[in-house]
Amino acid sequence: MDGDAEAVMAALATLSPRRFSELALSLASELRLHRQRLLLLLLYPPRFAHALAHVRALSLSQKAVLVARLVLRSLARLAHAWGDPDDAVSAGGGLRELDAGLLLLFMCEAYDPDSPNPWATDADWRAGVAARVLEEVLSPAGLGACGWAAVVCRHVDLVARCRRLLAAVPDCDGGAAAASAAGGKVGREAAASAAAVVALPSVQRPGGECVVCREEMRAGRDVCGLPCGHVFHWGCILPWLRKKNTCPYCRFDLPTDDVFCEVDRLWRAVVGKAKGG
Repeated sequence: MDGDAEAVMAALATLSPRRFSELALSLASELRLHRQRLLLLLLYPPRFAHALAHVRALSLSQKAVLVARLVLRSLARLAHAWGDPDDAVSAGGGLRELDAGLLLLFMCEAYDPDSPNPWATDADWRAGVAARVLEEVLSPAGLGACGWAAVVCRHVDLVARCRRLLAAVPDCDGGAAAASAAGGKVGREAAASAAAVVALPSVQRPGGECVVCREEMRAGRDVCGLPCGHVFHWGCILPWLRKKNTCPYCRFDLPTDDVFCEVDRLWRAVVGKAKGG
């Protein structure tokens, strides 16, 4: 088990038995969806050829987005296990993008540069991916011999595998893919998602200073409350959140529509649980 997987497993060890069971059920549902989508591709050559053509047509940065969305799907379920509504995010992209992401991941794992197989045709790729899928499905964990723990471990392994792929991506998309995969905070700013901003409540503040404009918030006036508990003038915080997804005071992260920033945010949220975060 590599460092990424160990970090996630350490965080999951803090879950209560009930939370862990709920997480396992959620991850099992996602795993079934993955298998169904892969089998649909493998059993219908025209569908496989269409998905393969889509993957081949993508630029390297677009392929990195596909992999990041796979990470985000699993990370969102892992993070939501602690019951934080801010972590119930959508990876976006739809089933077509899910198919392409899964195919890309298994293509990377099936490819052997030393193989006499030239990997030149759709049939070559289909046979290689099918062998890799069969190997995974027929493993003891794939057959369910290891119980719920195996389901969770398979998603943890998926996150680790995808993050390794992201780390191998050259400096595309402003380096966000590599920064996220390296475990550090993505070195760029992103706006808070529209859904996160719309969900922010109005609260009444009994006075105090708005740290954005440094002016007093009058008692009895509605102001904006962030999930971290800090409050600001609506007219101050909305322009701020159009540029940054962080609290101006404590740097608490709100959800964003940038997939790499979301992977980074949820990764830190999950591994932070192992440290009591």
